[in-house]
Amino acid sequence: MTMKTFLLTVSFLTLLVSISQAQTKTDAKAKKTGNEWHAAGDAPTRSKEFADRLMKSLTLDESTTKKVYAAYLANTKSVDEIKFGSDSEQAKKDALKANQESFDEKLKNILTPTQFSNYMKLEKKN
Repeated sequence: MTMKTFLLTVSFLTLLVSISQAQTKTDAKAKKTGNEWHAAGDAPTRSKEFADRLMKSLTLDESTTKKVYAAYLANTKSVDEIKFGSDSEQAKKDALKANQESFDEKLKNILTPTQFSNYMKLEKKN
């Protein structure tokens, strides 16, 4: 292998790695293709962290934790649509507040009354 071929090969491999890393970074945001939104690549991670946090702080069982995870994961799409939308900041703030109220209602149906009350106390601290 000549030095020129070797350098071209190394340059090509470096380019491929750079492209791969760039795609990974852009996949972390929600995307809109046409009229359809695709959840951010980190949505499952965010959902797991949220469910794990509630599991520890509210002492949830495995079944309830899975329901919380599913509810949060389903909610990430609408939150991302709002955050990355073209509305004004005030409209986004209002929409996020309404979305949070809707999400809290879903959690109210998943958690026991005591757990939900403790969840609301936790949310007020944050």
